[in-house]
Amino acid sequence: MIKYFIKRSILMVVVLIVVITITFFISRCLPGDPTALWVGDHPTSQQLETAREQLGLDQSLLKQYYSFIKKLVRGDLGISLRTHQPVITELGQRFSATFELVTVALVLSCLFGFPLGLLAAMKTDTPYDLFIRGIGYLGLSFPVFWLGMILQIIFFGKLDWLPLQGRYTNHIYLDSQLIFHSGFLLVDSLFSGEWAIFSDAIKHICLPAATMSCAVLGIVLRTSRSAMIDTMAEPHFTTYLTYGFTPGETILRSSYKNTLIPVSTVVGLSYGLLLGGTFLVEAIFDWPGLGQFGVLSILTNDFPAIIGITFLYTASYVVINFLIDIIYVFLDPRARQ
Repeated sequence: MIKYFIKRSILMVVVLIVVITITFFISRCLPGDPTALWVGDHPTSQQLETAREQLGLDQSLLKQYYSFIKKLVRGDLGISLRTHQPVITELGQRFSATFELVTVALVLSCLFGFPLGLLAAMKTDTPYDLFIRGIGYLGLSFPVFWLGMILQIIFFGKLDWLPLQGRYTNHIYLDSQLIFHSGFLLVDSLFSGEWAIFSDAIKHICLPAATMSCAVLGIVLRTSRSAMIDTMAEPHFTTYLTYGFTPGETILRSSYKNTLIPVSTVVGLSYGLLLGGTFLVEAIFDWPGLGQFGVLSILTNDFPAIIGITFLYTASYVVINFLIDIIYVFLDPRARQ
């Protein structure tokens, strides 16, 4: 078991190095002059040359890469060309917003997708099964940007139930005494007893989280249904039925554990899908997170910020999958061998 974790840890480091290396060299090949962004409007040739020296762009690519790796080891991701602030600071200010959104979307997907998948398996080839499978297909089929705008039109434009954009209402936030401890608005407002902010934050996160969760809902639903159908065909399931247990009781007693094994793997992979979806969703809902920051960085060729976002997204993805692997080992003893 220890060897398994060591192998996974080494693989995590290798993945991070490969992704960062590829991103570094691709960012250097992007069209445009990053020094112009650093200097500002109407720069002189002397200012551009000085900026190139300051940013180290006058060196060879290999020297730039070596310098970047040395700084990365020290936790230095460079300076954003657009904001002139340390990239690590910019990412830290936005990380909690994105992680909170992705986590809520993932929880919603699992809360609805897993039980619906089990219900569809128990009602195979019935109208219930067809209806639930249809929900999964619809979730996978809807483009994220289209679904987000449709939800805005319905719940803000027509019904006026939920806010259009943003993470919170400014005047409610400014009138409160909320102090951030974890950086997560829902958590901090809940434990601080700031119920007005908590309620407002719930309303703001509903639409972007629902938009992001639809595709993952379909994946979790279909995976759990397929896994449960396979489990119901195994001898132990029939044995429980012969002793007088109903299919529902059998699932609650033992069968759902077998279903959790493939579902846990899918959840880990879906985390990366949700992270990728933040670029579109945060732009649509004006969510102040890493995705929105990434879009602006790409449009302005802010390569230190692009590399920083890529590094953080990759690190988050491999860490989450590492934790899923640990859960997988406890769910399936065969993986410990």
